[in-house]
Amino acid sequence: MNKLPLLKRIDWVNTSFLTLTPLIAFIGTGVLASNNAIHGATVVLAVIMACLTGFAITGGYHRLFSHLTYEAKWPYRLFVLLFGAAAFENSALSWSSDHRVHHKFVDTEKDPYNIRQGFWHAHMGWVMVRSGATHRHGNVADLMEDPFVMFQHRHYVKIGLLFGFVLPTAIAASWGDAVGGFFIAGFLRTVMNHHFTFSINSFAHLFGSQPYNDKDSSRDHWMLALFTYGEGYHNYHHKFPTDYRNGIRAYHWDPTKWVIKLMSRFGVTYNLREVPAETIVRARLKMDEKRLLTKITRANAQVAVPDETVAAARGRVEEAYIQFQQLRKEYSRIKSEQMAAMSHKADTVRADLAKARERLREAASQWGELCSRYGVRPTRLNFA
Repeated sequence: MNKLPLLKRIDWVNTSFLTLTPLIAFIGTGVLASNNAIHGATVVLAVIMACLTGFAITGGYHRLFSHLTYEAKWPYRLFVLLFGAAAFENSALSWSSDHRVHHKFVDTEKDPYNIRQGFWHAHMGWVMVRSGATHRHGNVADLMEDPFVMFQHRHYVKIGLLFGFVLPTAIAASWGDAVGGFFIAGFLRTVMNHHFTFSINSFAHLFGSQPYNDKDSSRDHWMLALFTYGEGYHNYHHKFPTDYRNGIRAYHWDPTKWVIKLMSRFGVTYNLREVPAETIVRARLKMDEKRLLTKITRANAQVAVPDETVAAARGRVEEAYIQFQQLRKEYSRIKSEQMAAMSHKADTVRADLAKARERLREAASQWGELCSRYGVRPTRLNFA
């Protein structure tokens, strides 16, 4: 716990910026609105700027630099560094350093945005006070070898002002709305993205489900993902921080994941890291088991199920799922080879795959019945 007096703990630069930017944004936008002077093209520009700077944080600062979940060529890295500076959330080096500390010491006093110290502290209060120690960047030595990261770190403020305020003002000036570009695409956009990012540190550690892990306060919430470019699946992220995805299902709203994947089609991003499906399912089943055992201990002893029975039922699902996945991969490989000589083997593997699917379906059904008996929602498995 920091023992510095309150006034000495306040970071007056950050506090002034976080206080003045919303005042300027709301007053400026309010005056424009009251004079019916909000230009539609400027609103579109603000949305585009929000998406660019937001993605630079989620896809760049977070998934590329903090967690190294994929690699990217230099034009891409430069892009996320330039527009990341325009988000005014510190340099990529310092942001990544803080975030790595957060993951290492989550929910403890060493966590920079520890939710245990309250919603306000986690949301933005931590940015407004000094921690008592300056950034040493000892945990980002790898990033310090990147010349683009270090250039941005040295010139972060100048780059931020250029791309965060000068650029949108100049663009909006082309249709005669420099003032709107300054206040709406500059200040209002900055404030919105600040609180989108801050909400992951606060709301995502308070509201939602914990399907993968309950050893820390992280939560999954689909609604939060809508405003944070896919970062709302935070429980998954804390369990598997090396995965370039946050929303792993096709229907999960994770535009950051989609852009990274799309860029990989052109070779701009590469070495995208994904956690194996078997590992993910194992984590979910273990959480099912933990909740199930908790419910069983609260149930009448006459209807309780032994722990060994629960563990065995979960183990059957895991084993069946792993076998199913292995056979499915083998069948896909054989089909992709498109060799006549392999047709007999393909028929054999296809038959084994059908048996494995039926075995998995049976094991999952038994597991689902056991969970449902005690009011636990079982993990849904993909049999496709």
